[in-house]
Amino acid sequence: MTYFKRILFTFLLLPIIALGQQIQEDPNLISGELANGLQYYLYKTVRSKDQAEVQLFVKAGSLQESNEQRGLAHFMEHMAFNGSTHFPGNTLIDFLERHGAKFGHDLNAHTSYGETIYKLKIPTREKSVVDSTLVIIKDWIEGISLDSLEIEKERGVVLSEWLSKQNASQNTNEAFLELLLNDSRYSHRKVIGDTATLRNFNRRDILDFYKSWYDPSLMAIAVAGDFDVDDVLKQIKTNFKDIPSNDITDTSYPINDFEASDYNVITDLGTKKIELTGVQLLEPFRDIKTENEFTYFLQKNLLNDLFQERLDNKSFLNPAYEGGGISLGNYFPVKAALMYTVELQKDSIAKGLEQYWYDAEQIFRYGFTSMEISKVKKQLLQQLRNNAENKEQPSSGKMIKEMYQKFFYGNAIVTPEKEFELTQKNLTSIDSLSLLNYLKQIRKPGQTKYILTANKADEAVLPNASEFSMYLNFKDKEIQPYERNLDVPENLLSEIPAPGKITSKKYIAEIDATEYVLSNGVKLIYKQTQLDKNAIIISGFRKGGYYALKEEDYITGLYTTPVISLSGYGDFTRDALSQFLAGNSAKATLLADKTRTGFYASADKRDQKTVFQLLYLKWTAPRMDEKIFEEIKSRTIEAKQNEIPKPGDLFGEKIKKTLKGEDYVSRKLKAEDIESELDASKIIDTYHQFFGSAENYTISLISDQPFEALKSDVLQYIATLPKGKAATKYRYQPNHVLKDNVVIQQKDGDSPKATVSLIYQQHTILKSLPETDLLNLMVKNLIRNRLLKKLREEMGAVYSVSVSASSTKQPRALSRQSISFVCDPKDVDKLIEETEKILSVMAVGNFSEEELSKIKTNLKKMDDLLKQRNTYWTKAIREHYFNHFPNWEAVTQYKEWIDSLSKNEIAEAIQVYFKKSPAIKAVLWPENEQNNNQ
Repeated sequence: MTYFKRILFTFLLLPIIALGQQIQEDPNLISGELANGLQYYLYKTVRSKDQAEVQLFVKAGSLQESNEQRGLAHFMEHMAFNGSTHFPGNTLIDFLERHGAKFGHDLNAHTSYGETIYKLKIPTREKSVVDSTLVIIKDWIEGISLDSLEIEKERGVVLSEWLSKQNASQNTNEAFLELLLNDSRYSHRKVIGDTATLRNFNRRDILDFYKSWYDPSLMAIAVAGDFDVDDVLKQIKTNFKDIPSNDITDTSYPINDFEASDYNVITDLGTKKIELTGVQLLEPFRDIKTENEFTYFLQKNLLNDLFQERLDNKSFLNPAYEGGGISLGNYFPVKAALMYTVELQKDSIAKGLEQYWYDAEQIFRYGFTSMEISKVKKQLLQQLRNNAENKEQPSSGKMIKEMYQKFFYGNAIVTPEKEFELTQKNLTSIDSLSLLNYLKQIRKPGQTKYILTANKADEAVLPNASEFSMYLNFKDKEIQPYERNLDVPENLLSEIPAPGKITSKKYIAEIDATEYVLSNGVKLIYKQTQLDKNAIIISGFRKGGYYALKEEDYITGLYTTPVISLSGYGDFTRDALSQFLAGNSAKATLLADKTRTGFYASADKRDQKTVFQLLYLKWTAPRMDEKIFEEIKSRTIEAKQNEIPKPGDLFGEKIKKTLKGEDYVSRKLKAEDIESELDASKIIDTYHQFFGSAENYTISLISDQPFEALKSDVLQYIATLPKGKAATKYRYQPNHVLKDNVVIQQKDGDSPKATVSLIYQQHTILKSLPETDLLNLMVKNLIRNRLLKKLREEMGAVYSVSVSASSTKQPRALSRQSISFVCDPKDVDKLIEETEKILSVMAVGNFSEEELSKIKTNLKKMDDLLKQRNTYWTKAIREHYFNHFPNWEAVTQYKEWIDSLSKNEIAEAIQVYFKKSPAIKAVLWPENEQNNNQ
């Protein structure tokens, strides 16, 4: 059920800011409507300098198709990139790529039931690019060519897209969706459409759809970013006003509420978990226009936080179910839902259902405690206060999302200051009684559809309708109110450490930062930026991680930081610490991976001392709760014992074993491995190996605050982290397994598609690591572009091609590349052959300077964008020190490196990677496929 649930939860959990009310809109928003009904939304923000996002919203999708047109709304979206009045053929893509766009990232589109959205990310430094982008938008409205030859080429691409989505869970996903759509028009208008229609429609059919539904009265132009608002507004008013309109006003279709409750079981071979979903349909939450409506809407958002808070806390009481949720919100513009979800354990389905519905009934009967409500209110106000006080310009992506909400849901766009003001003003009127009354008002148990999804192998243990109904009958059962007593200490630290010292200081001119060495040996790099207002970001790392552990401690190492984080720190249980930090922006996460340990901490300047104390607490005072450890261990063992392989799992395992061999790191973990090797007595010691001594840690401190404002806390809480020797030497070294070409062929599952994976590996890197990373980016993009052009655009045999290329020096040098795609089984051999031909000609330099130029332009653009984020600087500092780079040229000379990459250098890399290295040629066939290679 994962696919549809992802869609559903995306809408259920939309933030408040996207769902405001029309009290006082953001004055920076320029919006209006032309005489032909075309709407526009323009928002100037320089968060990303010289960049803007431009989208065309269309209130038309698969719902608008006739029975004979099923699939043509989505097909129409594809055709928009295959020729228009001013951009014939592929010249639209070519134009945007020449200006740094990357297909799929900077130019894309999607179609849904009631919408089609075209998305562009463009550079705005040159006015001509902005002007041409508006020409593209106008062409999409009235000038898509729908050339017959292009239609025939695109048929294969769209059918390949349909094929790529076929899997062992596809029928379950569709059955699940149809049940929730309640035999509405939505139920009969799958977005991908009908394959018979896709194969046989003619140009007149799709032209009719285009002329009928691509009407300005159903459209809006949205532009957000660093652009000349007055000029764009003038162009829209001048150039778009004469597009004719048929004034189509109502294109929505209803979904009726369920008239009664029922229980449905859906099974397949691809679903791994046993999950129950309950859905009650409601009127949508939209068109908020008054403060009363805002309060009503605020209640909904608080309830979602409270649902999560309660059920998260219940999960630590070792319930008989794996995880549960309740949520409330929109999932289509025409409908909202109250949704229940619970994952059940195979061996305790009855007990799990009984306990989950007890927990749900407890909420709907008694509501929430004052302590719970106070906590989520503090958290909400803290988040909104930070947004309001930071005075930071919003990102273009954020504003585009809000424009989407305004156009499709009728929700106003308000400033962070206004949202905070409204929330603060209305929050006091929401208490435990008002929330309980609201819950009782919306809940209708007799109109809820229940759907249980599971693997076919588990059918014998699933409850029937009569058994299931017993778990819902709480009318006469005694249920106690929820109680939770927390002992919350008054201070994070019981003792404040005496401050340490700075022992040396060095200015790093290349990145305008300063390196400090502290008295405990920690190396701290401070960089002041203005990228995140009032923010303090602390990030640290050290070589080591899982690979530095003894073999017998490896599995314990994998679970160490999760167990500690759930157990608590110092005088705090996990719940007490969460309650203490409610309304505080301070966060600190300590973690470990294969080759290093580290942490990430952040806070608003208001909570500066708290974040430093929190980091010190988590570093120096871990707790290990035996009950939590045993719960994690027992649940992990049970999950391993009940694991049902999905089609393709064995295929992936064979590839992994061929690449890495089988040892204590690369093996597939079994229940008996967890049972024998996950050791509670070693958790604290392993944590101290990761974090006990601060020796050799490098920490980056990034903020708009001057160092002097941070210095006292650095000395008090960073310079006083423990000293001592640390065991960081790698004990594990990966095996050099792949030495010759290997062919892997396997049949598995009833999906009609074949999956092809070509994998190459070398135990070396070609240049210095940062130079090799750049070379890999060039190789990856160049090959992907060429393969897409041939296999997708010319042959119509694939929907997409995935290409990867990566290198590392830790714990030893390794480079790996892969090419993968999904296709019709009958096309496997010719597509592999065509791929190998392309690699052969590219390995001798058979590619153009123009191809390179497009990629180089995109890489430079991405470098400019990334440097406008603090995450770029934390990563750049980490990579420099972790890999012992001799200089900062990876930061300061990156564009020069891009320009200096030659055809010969790239061709030589392709030669080494794809022609001189051992390779795995792996194909996953359908179970019933008859193939000569089998």
